[in-house]
Amino acid sequence: MKKFELHGNAASLIFHEGTGEYRIATSSFLLAGCKPLLRLNGKEVSFGHWSVTEHTKNSMVASAKGNAGNWTLKFGFAAGDALTLRLSGCLKKVCDDVELLYFDGLKMKADHLLSQGIKMGGCAAIPVDKGTKKDFYGAMQLLVTGKGEQLRLSYPLRCEFMPFFSGRAVSGGICDFKTGAVIKHYSQKKFALEPLTLRTGDGFALMKEYAAENMTEKRDFSELAAPGWNSWDYYRWTITEDEVLENAEFIAADPVLSKHVKKIIVDDGWQYAYGEWEANSLFPHGMKYLADRITKLGFEPGLWVAPVIVEPHARIAQLDPDMLAKAENGLPTLCWSCMQRHGFILDPTVERSQKFIRDTFERLVSYGYRHFKLDFLGGVLNARQFTDKSVTRGRLMDLTIGTARRAVAGRARLLGCNYLFCGGSEPVDSVRVGGDIHAKWKSIQGNTPSIAARFWSNKTLWLNDPDFALCRGFDTANDPDLNRLLPCLVYIPPESTEKNHPGLFTLVDVYRPQAEILLSLVIAAGGAVNLSDKMTRLNESGLDLARRTVSAESGEAAIPLDLFSTALPKYWVQTVGDYHRVLLINWEDEPAELSIDLEKAGVAGRKAVNFWNDKPVKIKAGRIAVELAPRSCLFAVVR
Repeated sequence: MKKFELHGNAASLIFHEGTGEYRIATSSFLLAGCKPLLRLNGKEVSFGHWSVTEHTKNSMVASAKGNAGNWTLKFGFAAGDALTLRLSGCLKKVCDDVELLYFDGLKMKADHLLSQGIKMGGCAAIPVDKGTKKDFYGAMQLLVTGKGEQLRLSYPLRCEFMPFFSGRAVSGGICDFKTGAVIKHYSQKKFALEPLTLRTGDGFALMKEYAAENMTEKRDFSELAAPGWNSWDYYRWTITEDEVLENAEFIAADPVLSKHVKKIIVDDGWQYAYGEWEANSLFPHGMKYLADRITKLGFEPGLWVAPVIVEPHARIAQLDPDMLAKAENGLPTLCWSCMQRHGFILDPTVERSQKFIRDTFERLVSYGYRHFKLDFLGGVLNARQFTDKSVTRGRLMDLTIGTARRAVAGRARLLGCNYLFCGGSEPVDSVRVGGDIHAKWKSIQGNTPSIAARFWSNKTLWLNDPDFALCRGFDTANDPDLNRLLPCLVYIPPESTEKNHPGLFTLVDVYRPQAEILLSLVIAAGGAVNLSDKMTRLNESGLDLARRTVSAESGEAAIPLDLFSTALPKYWVQTVGDYHRVLLINWEDEPAELSIDLEKAGVAGRKAVNFWNDKPVKIKAGRIAVELAPRSCLFAVVR
């Protein structure tokens, strides 16, 4: 069994003919026992005998012929230290369930793992400590840390077959590690997996390079970064025309908020049904009237739409089942749910569905709406198959939000929520990167890894949206209805005997110090800033938070300095023009001393003030050192 070698500046490869097994080594990492894998309808199938057909100093091509088809695996070094793999082939006959992997079942040593979800949220920072046992699943780029260095495994952002990384972080490293794609109900015989690239170096630089590699055009996000107000987090499905206008009028009358808040977004709750985008009885004058009123108050109106969801009582579901995505049996399927609200998926490969999306957004933009929040886009993956089986899953974003973008081109901005990042940057102006936030401590903690892990995309690919800037808490609002809404009651089944059922979940459990953490993270994210409280119920402390938040100059996305060593970053540095903001967070339930060396963090400046109260922050010997109370932060402006 002959072996062939390739050597780059920072990595080497050994490939064995016959089995196709290969080994990749760098100064800090070893991926041994790799070999491509093929499963058809869940059963592993042999590629056949692998033979090297081309071999140069920087590249190698191996081919195999088996009973299932013909295959090619290419290796190449580019840009000095990046190793890229390309796996492609042609089946002898179409198969509805294909799993094609670059490797499977791999073990490797590691100290830390950072995975990225395919849509909002879904990121995990995992220290690989003694006793660690945690599964991971991610897309786009995976950062593995070992010996103080990072290894980036990545696929192009825009892709056809939605490749993934999965495995388990265990004590000392990773096991059951695999990467590739699962391709279902695809009518073609030819497959070309997106290229897999491996590169080592500084993790922050590698992630920024990934954004630059996938940027298709340079855009100005300054106008888009202007703050707004959104109805969802406080009102949810109780929102009314009157409540929207009450908040808009309050903001317009406030001497500070009125100078900075530019958008009023009406979220979910205005429509008759998902799939039937007409005003319901809570908006008696219709949506054009509301857009006109918001515009007259000096704001740009915006609207929430879920273009791919169709509820059972919508007319499309009742009368046009050919427009719906299908189950394994080829029939329309009720495959989406949220808060026990169920829906079909619009089949975007059908021309009538395309016309429906175009007509909907052309009508709504004609009313005067200049911002659209498109939600539940990733719901398309819940369907098993679509009418046109030649359309890959990676193209579905172009056929949904992409169609909407073409309909409103030059007239409105689009936020992709639950947007599948494999759609690339072209269809969107801004993208939700964090999960759903609430004024809850666990929610703030849970959302932070995704804000941290996606700093690289902000104002390069799109404007990052970390989710809402919430100011209300027990001591920042005078609101008898603060926890009146109980949205999770829908999860209490009739047979439950549990008195303290999780369905009693409330939306608020924080005080001002925790709200400051949430708002500091929103500002530090450097992207969208959207208030989502009932503004008339905030007290002076709550309004102070809101005013300071929307007045903050938009900066770059903050760098979480301990991103590659911890599960929850507590040291952040943000560049804002010619000055910096430094964020130190105590996530613990006990007081903690935090200290940062400003020079090592790349922060120049001799004076610092607390962003939230304007009090001076002491800098001694080039360091900020502070004792923080439990669940609190220091957000310092350093000049």
